[in-house]
Amino acid sequence: MGPAELINYLARLKTAFIVNGIGEAGALAALDDREHYEKTMRNNSAQLATLTRQVRELGFSPIESWGNFVYIEAGEDASALARRLQMSGVLVRPLTGSWGARTAIRVSVGTPEANRKFIDALRRVTNGVTTS
Repeated sequence: MGPAELINYLARLKTAFIVNGIGEAGALAALDDREHYEKTMRNNSAQLATLTRQVRELGFSPIESWGNFVYIEAGEDASALARRLQMSGVLVRPLTGSWGARTAIRVSVGTPEANRKFIDALRRVTNGVTTS
């Protein structure tokens, strides 16, 4: 709730990756589930290493990460790459605009299956062409 002008301005800033109240409640509940938390942390650690290695094997230059995502220097317009990946059923965040990284994408670490789908799509949409 607020002035219409302010709400309209804030609505323009909203992104596809914004978390709603239900998502926030789920995240808070997940933090209280120790078994889920530990399983998720093990998956993230293992999959972060695997995903980073596979991205490097395709010739890209990911930046070392300790989080739940990988920053990838794609060597091409990130928005165009993100659109091609989306057409393959994979969502990534292009780091253009206010992020200031016109040729970089951010991909979240997922399950082994989700990460495999991303790597397969990345290979397809870049035609196996490497940036190095």
